Amino acid sequence: MDSIKNTISSFQKLKKTKYRLILSSGRGRPIEEILLNFYEDDLYHILGFQHLTDIQLPKDKKTLFSNINSGKITDNHLSLSKYYDNKSLNYNIKLRIKMAAFLEDFLDSDDFTVSVYKFQHENNTVIQADYLITSKRITTDEEYYIFIRKRTEENTYGIISCFPKENISYWGGNRYIMLKEKIMEDNTSIILHIHPDFNK
Repeated sequence: MDSIKNTISSFQKLKKTKYRLILSSGRGRPIEEILLNFYEDDLYHILGFQHLTDIQLPKDKKTLFSNINSGKITDNHLSLSKYYDNKSLNYNIKLRIKMAAFLEDFLDSDDFTVSVYKFQHENNTVIQADYLITSKRITTDEEYYIFIRKRTEENTYGIISCFPKENISYWGGNRYIMLKEKIMEDNTSIILHIHPDFNK
């Protein structure tokens, strides 16, 4: 199976899941709550498709992902872009596609931190996120940056960008994770982490 098709399939499963994060910046300070969910439109930026400006891709995202699922758009087609596997760029699309297939593993990981993201001019970034998650995949040492932002139309958060942690470091104001909860499609949940001082 093509990497891109495998990643789309993994994301379809993830769309049925939510993550609830309860955060604190210290004793006696206000609690922050994040409900992270996943829409198909998010995947466009997760994969960095906005950077593939030199090949023909459908502008309509539903058509784009339908064409991937049907085999009309493959890894070979994406590789025609000079940005697809360019290791001199911070946004290597081939690697992003490969790692995005394991996004659920990164979110489930015990090696997982959250910070309030600060816009960083020194990194020449245009990412405008609310929080930055840094996570290592459970079965490997691969480390991943996941940038999330509150959705304008609802009281949830979505991923706006994510990529491997390599040459450039990003940072923010650290938060204590009081609770990390994974909510399934049938509304059952799994507690992935709970702080000893947290009272549900």
